[in-house]
Amino acid sequence: MKPKAITFDFWGTLFTEGKAFLEKVMPARYEILLDALSEAGHPAEEHEVREAYRQAALAFEEAWKAGEHMSVYERVARIFALLGAPHDPGLIALTARKLEESSLLVDLEALPGVKVLKELAQKYPLALVSDTGLTPGRLLREHLRRQGLDVFQAYSFSDETGYVKPRAEAFRVALEALGVAPEEALHVGDLPQTDIKGAFATGYPWAVQYVGLREVNGEIKPTAKIKDHRELLPLLE
Repeated sequence: MKPKAITFDFWGTLFTEGKAFLEKVMPARYEILLDALSEAGHPAEEHEVREAYRQAALAFEEAWKAGEHMSVYERVARIFALLGAPHDPGLIALTARKLEESSLLVDLEALPGVKVLKELAQKYPLALVSDTGLTPGRLLREHLRRQGLDVFQAYSFSDETGYVKPRAEAFRVALEALGVAPEEALHVGDLPQTDIKGAFATGYPWAVQYVGLREVNGEIKPTAKIKDHRELLPLLE
């Protein structure tokens, strides 16, 4: 493999939320929603908020599978609607912002070998091509800074571009920023249906599946599989 640039997925490839994230951030998110509903004059019980949150997450998942990005604003609006709260655009926007910011309460958990990105960045232009959920691209950049991995020259986040993988546009936004053609690039991601299929459909000759967190099988076979990002070094040689 002799690519001129490398693009990476973020979630499940470079980082995962981890136990500490779930233990601290999730309760904070429920509290944010409880406070917002009270402010809307429509207080709810925590179990009701949890269920509405779950339903909104399922709607987000369905939109994602359909190739559409559901914004955090839209998700909060759905939660308000499910609980019968009045639609207050200003309050919904403020609540959405608070839910996003809650992701900064703890650091994300780096996956095996991620620090090799520093070495790779000295040899190749790197870019991120990532779908986003409640943590938007602007905060993923902050998490990268916290980890000392602010090494990317271009970013394609679905909340900023409106494009989700496997759409070719999601990859092209990053590649065009790097000035590299798809035929000259390598992509690394964990999901066959979005990362591997999307990269090949865009014109990448190489797509490596990261299986260090979980291994998802798919019809589209990757060029190679790795469990640790340091395994990229011999592949690239």
